[in-house]
Parts: sequence; structure tokens; C-alpha cells
Amino acid sequence: MVTNNTYFSKSLEKGLKVLSLFTKETPALTQTNISKLLGLNMTSTYRYINTLIEMGYIEKDDATNLIRPSIFCFAFCNNLIGATDYKRFIKVQVDEIHSRYNMTIDVAVCVEDTMMRIYNKEAIDTLTYILPDFTKSCLHNTALGKAYLSALPEDVLKERVAQMELLPKTRKTITDRDLLLKDLMIAKKRGYAMNIEEYMQGLIAIAAPLTNPHTGKVIGGISFDFSILQRNIEEIEQQFVPVVIDLAKRVSATLPPVRELPLSSSSRQV
Repeated sequence: MVTNNTYFSKSLEKGLKVLSLFTKETPALTQTNISKLLGLNMTSTYRYINTLIEMGYIEKDDATNLIRPSIFCFAFCNNLIGATDYKRFIKVQVDEIHSRYNMTIDVAVCVEDTMMRIYNKEAIDTLTYILPDFTKSCLHNTALGKAYLSALPEDVLKERVAQMELLPKTRKTITDRDLLLKDLMIAKKRGYAMNIEEYMQGLIAIAAPLTNPHTGKVIGGISFDFSILQRNIEEIEQQFVPVVIDLAKRVSATLPPVRELPLSSSSRQV
């Protein structure tokens, strides 16, 4: 909230407001869009945009003039998430399940076609594979991605599947759109997704979707990873599906509301 404090920086305020315009529903904007939304003239808008580009937080496509947050911005936001209280709430709940069962657990949010991991607890002395912090074009071949897709409204889910590039990671990766959609509809009905060696040979994973409790919208997922050498599919489904679904619900409940930042009167001054 803007105050009359002598030390309040209006320039910093406007720069942050530029970043706040980018959302899941609006991942890219033009300079004209930003100028109109913030009530700034084009010269001032260009100055803020160029500064953010030079700092690496946003990038501009010269062919389309579209401006969007960069991967560096995602990493920066991930660091901020790590400093928040609700990240500690997530840690407490995930660590408790990890200590009970000793399995790899990943908590991730989805940004367009990229899964961004916000917390990970690795199993001790197991053979499971560790996902990178950012996994691009993996929604169709990971349990996390499938859990996220399965929780989308059906019409949105079908549209996403129709547009995705279904790259194979193993010989078991589903690359047929009809088969993938069928698999996701099953996951939607049962409330969890399963991945059997579709991302990596020998890796089985189950995942449940994370939702924003204030909007009901899916934002990511939580997965449990297992080695096929150590657990069989029937055991995983019977013992761990209720656990991952319950954990996803409890973690979802800790997520803060997403509020739109109000445009103050000073935001409309040049």
C-alpha cells in the first residue's frame, strides 16, 4: 500500500507493478498493454521494461514484441517461496511423511508447460531419480504433470492435450493423444495420476494435484517416487495413494490467497 513516507520509492513501486501484471491467465503482454494497464506513458513504460530486461527478470520476443517473465524470474520467485512461512508449513508436512516411509517426495507448481519444483525430500539409499528444479515439456510423461492436467476442467484439459508436443522419454511414454486423454480422464475420476516408467526406466511415481483453496484452481502437484526394483505397482497403489491424496489436500490448504495488487493513484502518474 502506498504511503506518504519520504522513503517510499515510486519507481520501485512501478517496476514491481510491471511484474505483477503477469499471471497464469496473462503470461505475456506488449509494451502498449503494460502502458494502458498501469496508466503510464510509453516512454516511462519502456524505461521500466528495459530495466527489467537488462536485469534478466523479463524477456522480449523481437518477432512478436511480446514480453514475458524469464526463467531467471521463475528461479528468483522460487527463492522467495523458500523464504516464506507457508514454505515452512509445506516442509513440516512433507518431512513427516518422508520420515515415516523414506521415499522421494516432490512438490511442484506448473507454469505454462514447465513444472517448477518448490520443495523436494529425497529418499535415503534408494534408486529413485531426482527431477530437476525446472522440467519443461513434461506434463504428459511425469506423474506431477499428469496430476496437474487431470485436475483441469475437461474442456481445458482437451485443449491442452491437443496443443502439447508429446515427446517420448522412454519406450513406455504415451505419445498418442487419444490414449493420453483416456489416461488423464481416469486420473481425474480417481483423484491421482500414476506414471510407470514413462519418464525414466525403472521409475514409478504417483501424484495428486495441488489446488488453490481460495479459487479451486489447480496449480501443481505432489508426487511420490519409487524404484520398480523395490516396490510393485499394487503395493504402491494400495499403501500410498491415500497418503499422497491426503498430503496434497493438506498442503493445498496452506497456500496463501492470490490477491490482485491495486493500482494506486501514484501508479497512474507519469
